[in-house]
Amino acid sequence: MKRWSYLLGLVVLLVAFNLRAGVWKSSGTLHIGHRGARALVDENTLESLLKAVELGVDMVEFDIQRTKDGVYVLMHDATVDRTTNGTGRVDEMTLKEFKKLKTKSGYTPPTLEEVFQALKPLEVSMILDIKVKDPDCIPEIYQLVEKYGLGDRVVYESSYPKVAKAIEKFKPELVSAIYPAWPRSAFWFAQAYGLDCISLYWPFAGPLYVKIARDNGYKVMVWTVNKKKWIKWFEEKLKVDGIMTDDPRLFE
Repeated sequence: MKRWSYLLGLVVLLVAFNLRAGVWKSSGTLHIGHRGARALVDENTLESLLKAVELGVDMVEFDIQRTKDGVYVLMHDATVDRTTNGTGRVDEMTLKEFKKLKTKSGYTPPTLEEVFQALKPLEVSMILDIKVKDPDCIPEIYQLVEKYGLGDRVVYESSYPKVAKAIEKFKPELVSAIYPAWPRSAFWFAQAYGLDCISLYWPFAGPLYVKIARDNGYKVMVWTVNKKKWIKWFEEKLKVDGIMTDDPRLFE
């Protein structure tokens, strides 16, 4: 019985490793489009994500909110005021109401499922920045990821510690990341909750903090870097695992 328990545990560990390994490059730094290519196309739209893919990114990052009737959609803010022609909170709108919105360029903000449908055939990974504050969203988002067979292409990320904690508690093999309001606390949360990745606001991502993260076994992503010289520094000098930018042309 002990032998079978050991073998089962080993299989679980191998599966977890394979899922985690699938997201990262074996060597080099991931080029990540922040909210798609928001410097060029309205953020968190299918059009913006596809533009980033067209420009050759390895990964796209986008933000997830939940409507009043429980549908996951792309929107950074809790309200739609800044990026659309509408007003009000996402979690107080039905999907039907949300789908009437238009961005400044006339795009319709997509659902998470629409994004998965569009990106599944493409060679690109995803960072799901979960803006929903309730940890109960994790199993539901996970089910959508699995529905489209994207488990080895997804990083689950949140700025809310209790949501990041819920990711690891739900399934430790998922790739989890955190970027708390106070960047330096990322190390504490990562250690306390067994997270996989620390996502640092770029002014805080100096050599010391990157070294601390590496020494403790964490992957390091840096956001949002919008100068070519800094992208080069993070990639060539600090060799971080991923760099997010609003303008993927800067990776050229």
